[in-house]
Amino acid sequence: MTVPEAPARFTRVRWRQGYDVAEVDQFVRRLLATLDGHPVDSPVTSDEVRNVAFRSSRFRGGYDVGEVDRFLDLAIGWLNGR
Repeated sequence: MTVPEAPARFTRVRWRQGYDVAEVDQFVRRLLATLDGHPVDSPVTSDEVRNVAFRSSRFRGGYDVGEVDRFLDLAIGWLNGR
């Protein structure tokens, strides 16, 4: 099982449903800090990953929903493999 060392990169979409960029970035930073064992005020759990809900962004642009969801599925495995 390999955990990424750098923040995830997602394709930006426009004029179709995408996840709010700032929300995803903030969550991924916390997730990666948790996985790396860095101190975080509230470590991310696999239950939190399963239940996270990002705001949808269509006209401003956002991250590709499928890419983010696939990344979160992988993250659940990384968190459970600890």
